[in-house]
Amino acid sequence: MAAKVTRKTARKKTPRTAGALATYHAKRDFGRTPEPAGKRDSKASGTSRRQGFVIQMHRATRLHWDFRLEADGVLKSWAVPKGPSLDPSEKRLAMHVEDHPFDYRTFEGIIPKGNYGAGEVIVWDRGTYRLQEGTSTTEQIKKGSLKFELFGKKLRGGFALVRIKGRDGEENTWLLIKERDEHADPSWRIEDHAESVKSGRTLADIAKDPGAPHWQSSRPASRQAPQRSALAARKLQPLPRSVQPMLATSVDAPFDDPAWLFELKWDGYRARAEIDRDGKLTLVSRNGKDFAAKFPEFASLAESFTERPVIVDGEIVVLDKKGRSSFGALQERLDRFGRVNPSKFAVTFVVFDLLYGNGRDLRKEPLEKRKAILESILTGKGPVLFSKHMLGQGKQLFELAAERGLEGIIAKRRDSRYEERRSKAWLKIKTHLRQECVIGGWTEARGSRKHFGALLLGVYDRKGNFVYVGSVGTGFDEKTLRGIHAQLKPLERLKSPFANPPKTETPAHWVKPELVAEVRFTEWTRDGVMRHPVFVGLRLDKPARSIGRERTEHSADVA
Repeated sequence: MAAKVTRKTARKKTPRTAGALATYHAKRDFGRTPEPAGKRDSKASGTSRRQGFVIQMHRATRLHWDFRLEADGVLKSWAVPKGPSLDPSEKRLAMHVEDHPFDYRTFEGIIPKGNYGAGEVIVWDRGTYRLQEGTSTTEQIKKGSLKFELFGKKLRGGFALVRIKGRDGEENTWLLIKERDEHADPSWRIEDHAESVKSGRTLADIAKDPGAPHWQSSRPASRQAPQRSALAARKLQPLPRSVQPMLATSVDAPFDDPAWLFELKWDGYRARAEIDRDGKLTLVSRNGKDFAAKFPEFASLAESFTERPVIVDGEIVVLDKKGRSSFGALQERLDRFGRVNPSKFAVTFVVFDLLYGNGRDLRKEPLEKRKAILESILTGKGPVLFSKHMLGQGKQLFELAAERGLEGIIAKRRDSRYEERRSKAWLKIKTHLRQECVIGGWTEARGSRKHFGALLLGVYDRKGNFVYVGSVGTGFDEKTLRGIHAQLKPLERLKSPFANPPKTETPAHWVKPELVAEVRFTEWTRDGVMRHPVFVGLRLDKPARSIGRERTEHSADVA
């Protein structure tokens, strides 16, 4: 039986490791998991000689098999949801994941709840492998084609790992395929081989074994009360009382840089979710407005996380059939322009940062670690989507965003702290120009058009003056025309709110500048007016006084 991991022995420090194992270390708190912190094996070369492989059967959120090949001192790893097969006609999906330390090859036990990959692990198969093409496993992985022969206790013969294009252009999607040779067996079934080659035990045996390696207190549990988890046993750091969102600086062009990670820019409402110990949700906008009442389907959001309390930063969006966020659909979902069935426009909370979790204030931790912890505490339940990212390849993701008609991308320094202000550690690169404006009036409609002809728009300059930046008369349908006009009528006033009132072709009606609209346009004129603006929608999440002209910097000067 495996030895217990006591509180004293488990208190390991995470190594300061760059390169191959940086992502592995960022995702784990080695004071809370018995997984090996590990180091790179500098003696291993990753050449065509026989090297080790291991396949670990792992029951986390979903059952899967972790396929690992030794190369260049680490274990190159893929998660195979259905496990390997000896049937050449079966092409098994394999997701390329972070490298693992060499000494992970012997790990078998329980990753405690609340940690990344929580669940039982057994060594399902192990042995050696030999490349059938090329001389370097790492180089073959870069090429996207890896052919090798396995000499294991369960799996033998030739196999291939082939990279394919995944959804949204992801490059971590591969296929694991058995080659046709004397070891192929179409009748072979993975469910008939559930035991560990290391201990002979199954996942169920590991789950029932109190001696399996996992977090345990060195003190005996009280007979009067059940043993507390490690998180409950230690003192929690207090929740931050007030948190302001970290905002991105606008830059003019995408770039590649290994020190940065790149996410898609989601077109919705920025929101911060706080879930207390009892599962109660607080959901607020950038300007502190309550969103929980507007989106009642988020009431059970606590079920989406394994930890409580948590504070999560994200974006409320409506996704179309192709997985693209639609701001127009979100506008209708809010029922601002008429009665809309909420089920017609289901909302999703896309989460991209964790400010508090695992009992700790994480705002001073590196972004990459915060994201790794966030991904590890998601249960897969409820309307929550993790915002994935690409490392270093901003130009490729930007091209994908432009092809799919998305708003743009966000670049974030991998080591950045969470700054409660606009920061140059986060950058936004848009596929087309967009500007938030405050409505200062409208013009009367002409011809068959009803309600209004165009909205008169302004922003606040650095001196606090409300200045005119253009009018928008396109992008509306009958419903939006009627709904916006109904909201503007109570705000009507006699005097223009603009410091530089515009001249209009039809009579103008002025309003108190309170409603915020977002428009897209082609360029700024020399007079500071938007050319060819198109209405996108009204924004509820930003106060009017905060709206200024967005300044775009050169990415080369910032990144």
